[in-house]
Formats: sequence, structure tokens, C-alpha cells
Amino acid sequence: MQPVADGAERGNFLERLVQVERGEWPRLAIAFLYFFFLLGGYFMLRPLRGAVAANNSEILHWLYTGTFLAMLAIVPLFGFLVSRFRRGQFIPAIYLFFISHLVLFAVGFEGDATPPWIQRAFYIWLSVFNLFVVSIFWSFMADIFRPGQAQRLFGFIMAGGSIGAIIAPSATKGIVIAYGATGVMLTAAVALVLATCLAIFLGRHTRKDRENRHTKVIGGSVWEGAVQVFRSEYLLYACLLMLLHNLTSTFLFNGLAVLVSEQITGFDERTTFFSHVDQIVQVLAFLFQFFITSRLVRYLGMPNTLVLIPSLLAGGFIILGSSLGIVLFAAIQVAQRSLNYGVLGPTKEMLFTVVDRETKYKSKNFIDTAVYRGSDVTASWIFKGLISAGLSIAHIAWIYVPIMVVWGAAAWRLGKLYSRMRTNLGPDESVGR
Repeated sequence: MQPVADGAERGNFLERLVQVERGEWPRLAIAFLYFFFLLGGYFMLRPLRGAVAANNSEILHWLYTGTFLAMLAIVPLFGFLVSRFRRGQFIPAIYLFFISHLVLFAVGFEGDATPPWIQRAFYIWLSVFNLFVVSIFWSFMADIFRPGQAQRLFGFIMAGGSIGAIIAPSATKGIVIAYGATGVMLTAAVALVLATCLAIFLGRHTRKDRENRHTKVIGGSVWEGAVQVFRSEYLLYACLLMLLHNLTSTFLFNGLAVLVSEQITGFDERTTFFSHVDQIVQVLAFLFQFFITSRLVRYLGMPNTLVLIPSLLAGGFIILGSSLGIVLFAAIQVAQRSLNYGVLGPTKEMLFTVVDRETKYKSKNFIDTAVYRGSDVTASWIFKGLISAGLSIAHIAWIYVPIMVVWGAAAWRLGKLYSRMRTNLGPDESVGR
């Protein structure tokens, strides 16, 4: 169990609630708004992806495969940018790259009349976009906040994203009725432009705090991030944790897409259903992020906090195996995603505050993109194979219960490694700053 800095216990009510020390507010506020617009823009688009998934539920495993191949193509390009350019140059460039594509999709989308190839291309694009921009955001946060600060503040920063994600589905529900998918995409593009501006402002503010010293170019090989993953026990356990989580989340996503495809008709109706699901998820995630997660890590320690999630989900899968319906299935998915965004997400990002800068950007991005989508592909083909073998969704739920046990064991080991590295690093230090 890691102690919280004394300064987090002083100050006014808001400072005690957020666990922020005086002097941290400017950087924290910018990061909060940055993630608000970044995740808000994405969650305007996410219901569209859900509707596309329901329209193409019979080939979701191929869409996952296409996403994984796209990730493999982009990872070396990202490695090149990180190796050759400063943080303040490659982060805005990547965001603007994706925003330009979103505008092109806005021109080509026409609801149910949208050609299937455009729908599928959008699904793959959004799956790539989401992981890259969020991974870059948290690499940035791990680079500018110390481990002790991360433990106190990452939950609050993630809550900024959740507020954006709570508001976004309501915006999507209103906009899609009046202006269709094109209106949703253009509104999301505006939010993402604002996030890009805040990223630039945060970089300049951080540089000003460091007496206008530019961050160094990280350098190294384009492939160094991937190579380092296979050399490090710590990073391998992080990959295993992601694989086991994705086996679970992909089953729930695919299963719900199948049920929605069978029971709800119409692109707009499916978009509205997924908007409701997303909104409930983000409200619950916000409550975890703002009030609970940092305190869980403080009082339970990292190992116990990481083990908590598979333990709770194991009970949910037992319930699914015993009784199945679209409302119950959606409820379990809501629980899984709420715990993912509310607890696992902040703690996962804390894990990267105890490593060097090359690992924070290159290895972390490789894990968050190629490894993440690779595990998605594996999970999706497993799901397709089990369904093709004649197993029902309820039967598959029982198969996943032992996966929770393995997940719990891996989470415990990873948490212990983090605690050891955190102790060696010291509570107020950061690597490669």
C-alpha cells in the first residue's frame, strides 16, 4: 500500500476530495478538459460503431482482423514519429491526421443507405483511432505526472473523459435524428480539434514549468518498443492482463451485437440503444473514477485492486451462464465496461509511471494498439468458433469463468511487480523526465 502525499490531505474541501496539492491545479485542469473533449468526441462516434457492428454481426471477426492488420501497419509509423520528433510535434500531428479522415467519412455516410464497404472501413478506422489517441494521451500523462501524483490524480483526469462520454451519447441521440451520422461525425470532429488545441497548450504549460526547456527527442529504433515488451517480465504481464480482459470484453461486445441484431431493427434504433448503454456505463465509471479508484489503490494496494475486477466479473459470468436475455446481457456488459473505465483504466495507466520515457511512448503504444487489437482478433475468432460449433452464448459464458481465475493470478503478480518498482523508484520521482 502506497501512502498519499501529505499535501493531498490539506487544503479546502475540493482539494481534499480530488486529492490535489496546491500548484497542481493548472496542469490538472488542462488535462481534465483535454480528456473531456477527446473522449467526448470518441463517444459521439461509438454508437455509430455499435450500429455498424450490429449491421455486420456475421463478419465481426473479419472486422477485428482488419483492425489488427491496420494496427500493425501504423505501429512502425508511430515508432518513427516518436524516434524522430519531439512530443509537442508528433501528438498534434497524429490527432489532425485522424480528424481529416473523420471529415471524409462524414461526407460518405448516409445511414442505412451507406455502402457496406464504407461502414466497415469506418468500423476499422474508429477502432484504430480510439486506441491510438487514448494511448498517446496517457503516455503524455505518464510523462508529465510523477507516480505519486498519478495515484492521486489519474482517476480525476479520467473522470473528465467520463463526463465527456456521459454527455456525448445524448448529443448523438439528438443529432442523429436531425442530421444523421454526418452531423454526429462533424460535431465529433469539432470536439477533437479542441482536444488537439488543449494538448498543444498543455505541452507549452509543462515546458514553461521547466524553464522553457523542450522535451528531448526520444530517439532509438522504430521497433524498440515492441522488442522491449518481450524482454520485460513486467510488460509481458501487462500484455497478459490485456489479453485476458479482452477475451472477456470481446465476448460481451460480440454477444450483445448478436442479440441486438436479432431483437432490434433499424440503424437509428440500434444507434439509440447503444447510446443508452454507453451513457449508463460512463455515469458508473465516473463515480468510480472521481470517488473510489484512487482510494482503492491507496487502501487496498495495487495487487488487490487489480484482482478485484476479475473476481467481480466471475460472478457476472456465472449469472449469464444460468440465465440469458438482452437486458441481463447488457447489464453485465455495463458492469464490465464500468469497471474497465472506472478502475482498470486508471490503474493500468498508473503502471506506466514507473518506467522510462521510451517505454511510456513506444512499448506502451505497442501494447495499447497492436497487442490490444491482436487479443481482440483472438477473442473474436474464438467466439466465432464456439458459436459455429453450436454452443449457445450462455454455454460460452461458463467457459469464460476459468479465464477469470487466470486473470486474477496474473493481476496479482503484475501488481506486486509494480509495487516493487514503485518502491525502488521512490514516491516523488519519475523516470526519464
